[in-house]
Amino acid sequence: MTQRPAPEAALRLFCLHHAGGAASSFRGWQAQLGPRVQVVPVQLPGRETRVREPRPRTMDALVHELDQALDPFLSDSALQPYAFYGHSMGALIGYRLVRHRAAMGASLPSMLLVGAHPAPHRPHPLRGVPDVPQKELARWLSDIGGLSPQLLRHPEWLRWAVDLVRDDLTLTASHRVHAVGPVPCPIHVFAGSDDPLVPPAEASAWAEHSLSSCEVHTIRGGHFFTRDHGMTDFFDRLAGVLHKGAYLHNRSLLGRTPQ
Repeated sequence: MTQRPAPEAALRLFCLHHAGGAASSFRGWQAQLGPRVQVVPVQLPGRETRVREPRPRTMDALVHELDQALDPFLSDSALQPYAFYGHSMGALIGYRLVRHRAAMGASLPSMLLVGAHPAPHRPHPLRGVPDVPQKELARWLSDIGGLSPQLLRHPEWLRWAVDLVRDDLTLTASHRVHAVGPVPCPIHVFAGSDDPLVPPAEASAWAEHSLSSCEVHTIRGGHFFTRDHGMTDFFDRLAGVLHKGAYLHNRSLLGRTPQ
C-alpha cells in the first residue's frame, strides 16, 4: 500500500492497477470520490517505491502475499467496510483475492469492482502479447493509452516499461481455470464503450461469478476510460456505487433493513 487506511472513513477502496502500471495510476482519485471514501492504492512489487523487489511471477503467489499484507486492514470489515477496485490486470487480481479470502473464511469486501477485464473464465485477449517484438508492442500499448508516447523517444526507459508489461502479462497468464468460481459479494463491472480489448458485450459474463448480484456500467471511452474522455462519467458512477454500499452497510449495523 502507499498509505495506511484511515479509521474514520465510511468505506475504504483498495485499488489494484493495470499491467505495466503502478499505484500512481490512482493519483487524483481521492479528490474525485470525496472524504467518505478513502482511496488506498496498492503498490505491487517491482515498480515505483518497490522497484528493487522482484516482480511476482504467478497469480497464486501474488494473491497469497497480498492477503497477508492487507489482512490486518481488512479484518475489521464488520465495523468499517471495504471494497476492491481493479483495473485490467488489477481486476483479475482483485477477483482472485476475494476468492482466496472466501476460501480461508476471512472477512470479505462489501463489493468487488472490476474494470476493463474479461470475466475470469474467459480467455484473456493479450495471452500471446509477451512474445511480440518490443517496437511493435510499444507502439500498440501507446495506441491504446497504456504507454506514454514520449517513452518511444527514450530507448532505455522504453525497454524497462515494456519489460514490466511483459512480466505483468506473464503473471496474468498464470491464472488457471481451477481458481474460478463465484464470490459471495456483489460485483460491479465497468466497461469502456470503445475498448478494443474488452467490449461491453463481454462484461455481462462476470455475472457467473457472483452469488449476490452483478451490475454492468458502460463508460464512454476506451481501455483506459478512467483517464480519458469518459473519466467524469466513470467517477460519477463509481461514487454512486460506493456511497450506496457504505450507506446500506451502516443501516444494517443499526438494525434496519436496507430498502
